[in-house]
Amino acid sequence: MTKATEQSSELLTAIGEKANADGFIELPDFIQTALYHPTLGYYCRDKKRVGRESQSDFFTSISLKEAFGEIVLEATLELLKAEGLEAADTHWVELGAEPGGTLFDQDLPHFKSISTIGVGQALEIPEQAVVFSNELFDAQTFRQIRFDGSQWVEFGVRAEDSKFVWAPRKELSEEVLPYVDQLETDLPSGYTIDLPLGANILASRIAKLDWSGVFLAFDYGKVWKAMAADTPQGTARAYKSHQQLPNILEAPGEIDITHHICWDHIEDILQNNRFEKLSLQSQEAFIVRRAPNFLQKAFDPNLPAFSPVRQKLKELMHPAMMGQKFQALTAIRKLAR
Repeated sequence: MTKATEQSSELLTAIGEKANADGFIELPDFIQTALYHPTLGYYCRDKKRVGRESQSDFFTSISLKEAFGEIVLEATLELLKAEGLEAADTHWVELGAEPGGTLFDQDLPHFKSISTIGVGQALEIPEQAVVFSNELFDAQTFRQIRFDGSQWVEFGVRAEDSKFVWAPRKELSEEVLPYVDQLETDLPSGYTIDLPLGANILASRIAKLDWSGVFLAFDYGKVWKAMAADTPQGTARAYKSHQQLPNILEAPGEIDITHHICWDHIEDILQNNRFEKLSLQSQEAFIVRRAPNFLQKAFDPNLPAFSPVRQKLKELMHPAMMGQKFQALTAIRKLAR
């Protein structure tokens, strides 16, 4: 047995231990173990995940950090300035960055400190901070429901012949019930919704901590109306070697499992925790509005037509690339002291 096969077998056993007496595994338990098992989970393994190399699985805006970093820095400094907050008094906190894949280096002089909170680390945010994330919320757990033509059925997982298959839950979980009450019943049979409940839990944890400053999250998501009426196949998917896989239950620990978050839910959570001036934009619109100086630099007529900075900006902004695929949500909170 090879080391890889042995590790895979150990992870399958770890997932199987989440089963109840009937052999049913809650989908969040499957995803959490597949992605975040301390030694065998996809995000915890010693593996190159992000980048353009063939051995990586996907790339993000952080892969273009020379340009993306300048854009985010310009936008953040302006957001702080507009609120009368000094960057020199503000801590920069990046959530969920890959090892070696942070947006800013420790020696960036603009902020009081630069820190990263990675997988499994305590969520501690200084009193005044910029809390930044890139594709963090889409990497959380979710629950899946499907309409069978007359009612909504929740699905989890069951082990079968050394693999995992979808299995209906006997009844809807308590977490799902409030969302089902909001859904229509004139949908086609098989309509699927991947409820991003893990993202909501994480947003609540961040928002309930006692800090003030800027919340800035880049991610891909949809509004609730689109999830509930315009996305019949659901949003769950998996990636490996830059290819989308049809089955998220295939090869746990070796593939990235992801889904769209619900921006309405995140916005509600922020507003309920006294965040103000919420702004949700496509990444393209965010760059146009928040980084005019970088745009001016990138389109300097003295630059060569195919300059690196211009090419990176094109990838970040072009609607067919990252410009519309990703969205940016900003929010401000000033706490009374």
